[in-house]
Amino acid sequence: MSKQVIIYFSNTGHTAAVAQKIAAVTGAQLVQLQAEQPYTPADLDYKDPTSRTSLETHDETSRPAIVVPDKTLIANADTIYLGSPLWWGQVPHVINTLLETGFFRCKDVRQFCTSGETPIAKSTDKLTTDYPAINWGPSQRFTSAITGTAVEDWIKRGNR
Repeated sequence: MSKQVIIYFSNTGHTAAVAQKIAAVTGAQLVQLQAEQPYTPADLDYKDPTSRTSLETHDETSRPAIVVPDKTLIANADTIYLGSPLWWGQVPHVINTLLETGFFRCKDVRQFCTSGETPIAKSTDKLTTDYPAINWGPSQRFTSAITGTAVEDWIKRGNR
């Protein structure tokens, strides 16, 4: 039996809700990725160019500290579903911090994101370029209106 884990980063609850729906379909274990310094509502104000998320997103070298998930859980996983919101078309840099731990090397990873309108393609292209040692499966953008059927269709797509 395949061991599956869903690791997701969520501040407002949208990505957490999608992760829970994916878990309901797949039976995968849920693990919430947390920033060592939690984001406040002011930090998340994308309209403020001086907000924490604005500054981090526009600094390619930014790697916010994270609470590292259980390494054994990741090591034993066959498939990892990696979820986050999109910030300016990219994953938050806490995802890069996680990926740069090396735990995902040679793992099968399927990226999912939450966004009302932003397509996932730019984000997926950047991740596959920046982390070529990861076996990236098909990525998917979901809205809060996700259904079990949409999750099943995504999973059935197999590898790219």
